[in-house]
Amino acid sequence: MFNIAILGMGVVGGGVYEVIKNNASAISHKLGGNGEPLINVAHVLDLRSFEGHDLEKVVTKDFDKIVNDPTVSVVVETMGGAQPAFDFSLKALESGKSVVTSNKEVVAKYGDVLLEAAKKNNVCYLYEASVGGGIPVIAPLINCLTANKVTKIAGILNGTTNYILTKMLYEGAAFEDVLKDAQAKGYAEKDPTADVEGFDALRKICILAGIAFGKHIPTEAAALRRGITGIDSADIAAAAKAGYAVKLLGVAEQVGDKASIMVAPHLVKQGTQIASTVDVFNAVSVTGNMVDELVFYGRGAGSLPTASAVVSDIIQAIRCPVAETPRKCCEEGFVLPLEETPVKLYVRTASAVSAELGTVIDLENGEKAVITEKAPYGELKKKLAGIEIKAEHFVL
Repeated sequence: MFNIAILGMGVVGGGVYEVIKNNASAISHKLGGNGEPLINVAHVLDLRSFEGHDLEKVVTKDFDKIVNDPTVSVVVETMGGAQPAFDFSLKALESGKSVVTSNKEVVAKYGDVLLEAAKKNNVCYLYEASVGGGIPVIAPLINCLTANKVTKIAGILNGTTNYILTKMLYEGAAFEDVLKDAQAKGYAEKDPTADVEGFDALRKICILAGIAFGKHIPTEAAALRRGITGIDSADIAAAAKAGYAVKLLGVAEQVGDKASIMVAPHLVKQGTQIASTVDVFNAVSVTGNMVDELVFYGRGAGSLPTASAVVSDIIQAIRCPVAETPRKCCEEGFVLPLEETPVKLYVRTASAVSAELGTVIDLENGEKAVITEKAPYGELKKKLAGIEIKAEHFVL
């Protein structure tokens, strides 16, 4: 029997408990058992008492009770927020317990510190569920693609914004109306800032870029974080006419010995896997110099999909608690500033434009769109000087 503790019995924590309970036999066989339950939830840290529930006897408000229990081998952190989740995770690792998490904020901010602590204490820090919910993308990057030099990652990393953009495309709805619909369905929080302004996607692309490029990359190092609040139905319709879908993407690309990292709305060619990903689904494209492009697709959020990834990490921690190689923080200048970042731009304008700027597309109401060739953003902006720009987006 393997004892674990769950910190936070919310949406994800509750899902973890449900997966462990409902799939006990299958999990047992994967751990070499005979079908009898092998993972036992020995402690749950939560402010609630869970009266009348199975958890009533194991719930506690005292984290020290967990960290001082020598029978607990894995601590599952599903609390959300930076604190006290980081402090609890660090203490658990220092006490010789592996930590599994779904907390992208902690991984993005403190992943380097926690990986170092895991290595020092011969345990592991696993965080598959921090990006893409139930989509396995982190483990393949760490384990399956090690023979490759990963040159680019681009993906839909936030289901809320993808749902909104899907509705705007297929129903012609306004952003504000779709946002209210997303909130009513539970896809968006009451305060949707983290989603619609790109903070959530930025944390996730920095986590993936750190794995791909072997450096811890703080979110503040990224060249750009631009959300979808500035997109209107005219942008969506114009892009569709030009043969593109608008998606909020996190993009990390190697440029020589440096990297470009951003989150922003992008036009994606219709017919591709990324453009065809609709509703609350996520899709992550990974390009390696040996395998070319791989695309990971699935439900990027939700209680059970995310819990599935968490429990997979628990099993991994029990089977073979090998620490991942810690990553040092990237040196100053490793991530290119926006002006130096190579991009393709889509610009919608009512001004007269020359074909020298790029591919010109005639739109309605006398407007035109220009899709430039790839060049540093600063150079493209100089070439577009003097043009009245009604909308500007990047092109994947």
